[in-house]
Amino acid sequence: MSEPAVENDPEHARRLAWVNKVRGLHRNKRMIGFAGIVAGAGMLMWWKMTPHAPDWAMWTGGGILAASWLLFIFVIFDRWRYVKNNPYRTDAPT
Repeated sequence: MSEPAVENDPEHARRLAWVNKVRGLHRNKRMIGFAGIVAGAGMLMWWKMTPHAPDWAMWTGGGILAASWLLFIFVIFDRWRYVKNNPYRTDAPT
């Protein structure tokens, strides 16, 4: 149960807004990266488990996995850079 003092605290509201902004950065890119990792791993599993799967499935699955992980790394780095350049400050302008 939340306390009434926390609900009416403007500092708490500003902090939650800042955290939600940081969490929302590159949300679509993260979802695309996650879908790419699942698709790439699925393609590699298909290539590995199916005897007559074409060799392009291995290269395509590996490429999708590599690109998706690079996208994830970019998102993590860019979020870190944003937080470093825009830290949460308790002395918000009024």
